[in-house]
Amino acid sequence: MIRRFSFVLLLAGFPPFLCCAQNAQDPAAAKSPAIPTSSSPAAPASSVPALEKPKKVWTNEDIKFSGPVSVIGDPEHQKYPMTKPPDPALVAKYRASLQKLQGQLEDVNKQLKSYQDFTDGKADVSEGGRDVSHSYSRTPVGQQIAKLVDKKKQLEKDMDALFEESRKKGIDSGLLK
Repeated sequence: MIRRFSFVLLLAGFPPFLCCAQNAQDPAAAKSPAIPTSSSPAAPASSVPALEKPKKVWTNEDIKFSGPVSVIGDPEHQKYPMTKPPDPALVAKYRASLQKLQGQLEDVNKQLKSYQDFTDGKADVSEGGRDVSHSYSRTPVGQQIAKLVDKKKQLEKDMDALFEESRKKGIDSGLLK
């Protein structure tokens, strides 16, 4: 009996709750005026709010009579050239730096090749004996190869950075080779 009574109370309280929820949903919608239909005689000519302007659609006829569109292509209207030639001294500086890095990279590649030949067991690795400018090293060949690979990666990264820096300054990469 108590269950039925509580169920009836619940059902009795539910419809007023729905009515309150409908009233509180959108107070702004209640304030906005209703949109007039096209069948009503008092409808204004434009139902678009006054804040929005209609977009202008340009046609070929509008462009013909509007005058010249762009003067960028006319050489007589250009006061300055579009691109300046790069400074020859700066190009020479970058070229010298890149040649130095390229020479170091070639030396590293030669050393890597000789170490690879040594690890592969090839017979004539020395090609003329010991390099006089360097002494013997007790570090294992694998570690020396790892150091050379790291050095090679660093040299390539430095060369890429120089190419990128020269590109940012307006120097074509073809001028550096």
